[in-house]
Amino acid sequence: MCPNFCMLYYLENAELTECMTCGHSHYKPRTGRGKTLVAYKKLRYFLITPRLQRLFMSPRTAEHMTWHQSHDAVDGVMVHPSDGEAWKNFNSVHPHFSAESRNVRLRLCTDRFNLFESFAAPYSCWSVILTVYNLRPGMCMRPEFMFLSTVIPGLSSPGQNIDVCLQPLIDELA
Repeated sequence: MCPNFCMLYYLENAELTECMTCGHSHYKPRTGRGKTLVAYKKLRYFLITPRLQRLFMSPRTAEHMTWHQSHDAVDGVMVHPSDGEAWKNFNSVHPHFSAESRNVRLRLCTDRFNLFESFAAPYSCWSVILTVYNLRPGMCMRPEFMFLSTVIPGLSSPGQNIDVCLQPLIDELA
């Protein structure tokens, strides 16, 4: 990953040594005998598909993966995001997706954490966590149904360039 969050050295760009946008080198300058190439930043991505498949493989959780479509909603009371207007609007715009109750609906959130437990340390990481919204309210917010998908290293937040960091997740979900 480019230190400026311009591009990801991924797929067809994996062999590049400089950022195509800002020209920053992919690797730190090295001296000495080994001259091993060390990247400035390494994005850590964890596949989400096997974890989602496991939800359907387990009889304990598979029955709950269609809860969002089978529960009885009470008018004017929002118990779950599936009771909200945004969910209903999405269903009307994408009827093919919403027709299959087993299609997985995810929430994405990011959070910064400091690796060294000191707010004075300039280095931090950003985590990207996915939550499965197919499950009933008591289950979807439990830690075992929140999946860490990406760890973004750096001194600052990816900001508006977070789409660069999310590209492996976008590709996998597509």
